[in-house]
Amino acid sequence: MTKKVLLLSGTCEGPVLARALTGAGFQVHATVTRPEARQNLFGRLTNITVEVRGFTAESLADFLQAGNADIVLDATHPFAARITRIAHAVCLRLGVPYVRYERPDWEPPEGTLFADSFAEAASLLPELGRRILLTIGAKQLKYFSSLHERLTLFARILPSPISQAQAAAAGFTAERIIGQRPPFSEALNQALFQECRAEVLVTKASGRAGGVAEKVLAARALGMKVLMIRRPQLPDIAAVRSFDQALAACRARSS
Repeated sequence: MTKKVLLLSGTCEGPVLARALTGAGFQVHATVTRPEARQNLFGRLTNITVEVRGFTAESLADFLQAGNADIVLDATHPFAARITRIAHAVCLRLGVPYVRYERPDWEPPEGTLFADSFAEAASLLPELGRRILLTIGAKQLKYFSSLHERLTLFARILPSPISQAQAAAAGFTAERIIGQRPPFSEALNQALFQECRAEVLVTKASGRAGGVAEKVLAARALGMKVLMIRRPQLPDIAAVRSFDQALAACRARSS
């Protein structure tokens, strides 16, 4: 009997994992949180179901109890701690096998500054420079909204209506919003940083797959300061950090 996998996705690893799962004989139902992610990430895959939806604990429990999945593979972003905690807790309660794939972290060069949260990063910025480029996604820009009168803030975000609205709500005017879609090379990053005359780059520890290396190395080459926000720590939730390990874990839990 074919086993069904609920793939919680939304990052570039999602399609890779989906192809590996279907190639191993699994039936895949993937979820993303935005319509553009379905097209940009999964547009070329025709042998899986891709749904735009976000789960609460209640809706995920309903989905699993209805028999829609035998295994949950959580491949959400390293900073999507909320859904990871929900998925792990619901699967534990219902006895549904759960696998967490977390993209490997990337060790930045010496001299990189760190913050443990977005709020802490915002509190540190006034001492680091005046012209700031934020590459943390639109949703978290709200933590920096109080700094507009003191600093010159730029935000690079996805060119989507939702992201634009979130940036505007955080006080970013059109000339301070850079709507671009990755991937970005080191050279492209350097060109943008120079255009903004940025002194400080704020980014997340999202791993090499998230493009953080190209950003940090570009900033350091220009003599900029780099403030990196550490990942949320989830020590009680085990994770695998390679595609092969994720597939092996799903196979082991399906037997």
